[in-house]
Amino acid sequence: MHPDAAREESARENLTAAREMALGGLFCALGIVVPILFHAVGLGRVFLPMHLPVLAAGMLLRPRIALSVGILTPWASMLLTGMPPFPLVILLSLELAALAGTASILLAVRLPWLVALPAAIMIRCLLTWLLTSLFGGALGLPLQAAGWAAVLSGLPGILLQIVCVPPIFLTIQARRRAFS
Repeated sequence: MHPDAAREESARENLTAAREMALGGLFCALGIVVPILFHAVGLGRVFLPMHLPVLAAGMLLRPRIALSVGILTPWASMLLTGMPPFPLVILLSLELAALAGTASILLAVRLPWLVALPAAIMIRCLLTWLLTSLFGGALGLPLQAAGWAAVLSGLPGILLQIVCVPPIFLTIQARRRAFS
């Protein structure tokens, strides 16, 4: 490879990495603002508002950045807004890391988005069920009741993710192809 071509490739890779980090920051910020807006109009938890920008990050960013958005967004929100409260922020950061990470990894291995999106949501639901079942059991609740309640209460949010995230993903992907 010619030295100029290698330098050009390195510069292109650095620019891509910078764009990804900027987008990661944007999705993290949206993960703070969108829940505030949802809670302001009383739509809160059942619509899983923090999941929307984090899932979009998983669909659009490389796995390392997407996973970082999933882990950091709940913590940043807790530090800036007090929500989610401390014990729940741990569970939410694990759930969102699974959501964004799964979507990003599946797309990175070239699975179609129509497979990656529902698979990521299902993995997140499975983790939600597992974690809340375990913690519910520790609190003396029936072993699986807390898990099923957590997953089923989020069904409106899952539907919102299925409706809202694909147009965002497809629009940004089309723009990326147009500028490549």
